[in-house]
Parts: sequence; C-alpha cells; structure tokens
Amino acid sequence: MGKSKFFLGDVGNGAAMKLVVNMIMGSMMASFSEGLLLSEKVGLDPKVLVEVISQGAISAPMYSMKGPSMIQSLYPTAFPLKHQQKDLRLALGLAESVSQPIPIAAAANELYKVAKSHGLSDQDFSAVIEALKSKFQHSENQ
Repeated sequence: MGKSKFFLGDVGNGAAMKLVVNMIMGSMMASFSEGLLLSEKVGLDPKVLVEVISQGAISAPMYSMKGPSMIQSLYPTAFPLKHQQKDLRLALGLAESVSQPIPIAAAANELYKVAKSHGLSDQDFSAVIEALKSKFQHSENQ
C-alpha cells in the first residue's frame, strides 16, 4: 500500500484499511474516467486535462500514471479490474456492517460490474472507462 508502516490496532484493521483505500481509489478512477470522456465530448483535449489535474489541488500520481494510456484505450494491468470491483463490493459490506452510507462507492461498484460484464475483468482497473464509453454510445443510439 505504501512505503511507510502504520500501527492500526486490532487484528483485522489492516484489511479494513486496505478496503477503505481501495474504495477511494476505485471511486477516484470512476470519476476520473467521467472527466476524461466529458472533456473530450465538450471539445477539450483530455491530455491537457491530465496536465491541469497534475498541477492542481487534486493532483494524484494515479491520474498522471493512468491518464495517458486511458486516452489511448490501453489498459496494461497493474491492478485487475475484477479485484477493484471485489474490493468495492467488500467495502460496501463493511460500510453496511457499521451503518455508514457510501453512495459514491456504490455507484462506482455498479460501473465496475458493467465493465466486468464487457469482459474487462483481467484488464487494469482503469478500463472502467470503457463501461462509460458503452453507456454513452448506448444512450446516443436511443
């Protein structure tokens, strides 16, 4: 998860931390995917969007690392989409167990499920953008 070590207390807290971190990561990637596609739809250059984000308050290495390949529809696997969706599902269960709503993560989970149904399970989790592309194409054809 990182270079530092953290004492998290009771047994099981490490697993909970992993789920929370991966829940945030999966939600961020889903939102980033929406932004890349929206920028293109409104006539902006998605490459410039990645640069703008990388220099602003919401900068995160994930955007700079994944953005360029996503723009090219390339998803070299570092973290399989199926594992991202599994962690979102488990985070939803964890949240339910403590009565904590996580609607953004729930929406992201549904998007990853769509991506899995399109055969993207073994692609990198950034391939979730393809689920949005198919939704856009579907709604344009109606």
